[in-house]
This record gives sequence, structure tokens and C-alpha cells, in this order.
Amino acid sequence: MDFSQNIDFISTFEQLTSKLFQMECKEMHDALGYKIVYSGKLLIKKINSRFTAFTSDLSFDQLAILHFLSRNERQEIIQQDIAIALDKTKSAILKTIDILEQKKYLKRVPAPEDRRKNVIELTPAGNKIIEGVHKLYMEEEEYITKGISKKDLEICMRVLDHIKTKCKN
Repeated sequence: MDFSQNIDFISTFEQLTSKLFQMECKEMHDALGYKIVYSGKLLIKKINSRFTAFTSDLSFDQLAILHFLSRNERQEIIQQDIAIALDKTKSAILKTIDILEQKKYLKRVPAPEDRRKNVIELTPAGNKIIEGVHKLYMEEEEYITKGISKKDLEICMRVLDHIKTKCKN
């Protein structure tokens, strides 16, 4: 699961949580949704602690934007592209972009074809931080999947994709 899939998981996380509270308590611990939500909480806690050790001035959502930009550097990315990709509102993305720009991790550049739009680009500092964070994330990915067969991981990913699709509807 790469960083952007983790972001999809987090947005699906809230939908699963609300559905779980409709179940009787005695059933919850055995429910697939409960296990996914609980595992997700533990995973996020573990990953956040690693990220905080690396950089304490960035939130998970801020890192998600930097990661998205790093994986799409050859394209002209605007605020709306980020909002769609991360399943966030444009206003939430705008606020986060403002913070990241203040921290000098990204910059706004007027779009050549439409000066009313701004292309969002990583700065060298943003690239450096995301490279380090990506390395940490991949180490965590390797740790949590160690001992799970490739076949089981593929099945798990298909099941999670299916659940994510159902939760988005």
C-alpha cells in the first residue's frame, strides 16, 4: 500500500466507523469493519510516530499533499487536482497549501495558459522531506507485511479495494 492508498484508506475509515456503531456491541469485535478500523488506527499511530521522529512540523494531511505532488511532478497540478486525488474539499486543501507554502515546502506558480490559476510545485525542501518520509513509510510497509505471502497480500488488497468502493457509494 503506497502513501496515496493510505490516504484513501483514511477517508474510508470514517465511513466504516459510522457504520460500525449501528451494530450491537457483542458483534463488533468479530466484524470485518471493526478489525479494519482498529488495525487502521494502530497503523496510523505507528506511522505518525515514525513521521514525527523524522519531522514534527508536518501533519499527515500535509505529508499527503507533498507526496501527491512528488509523484506528479511532470504535470501541472492545481489545487482542485489535489482536492480530488485526496478526497478533500478545496477549502481544506487551500488552507493546507497556505501552511506548506509558509513552511517553504511548496510554492505557487501562475499557470502559463491561465494566470488566474496557480500550479502547485514542490520546493527543494519539500522534495527532501518527502524523500525521507517515503523511505520511512516503505520501511513500515515492509515491516507490517513481513511474513504475509504475496498471494495473501494480493487478496487483501482486492478485498480492501472492494470495501473502499462500496463505502464511497
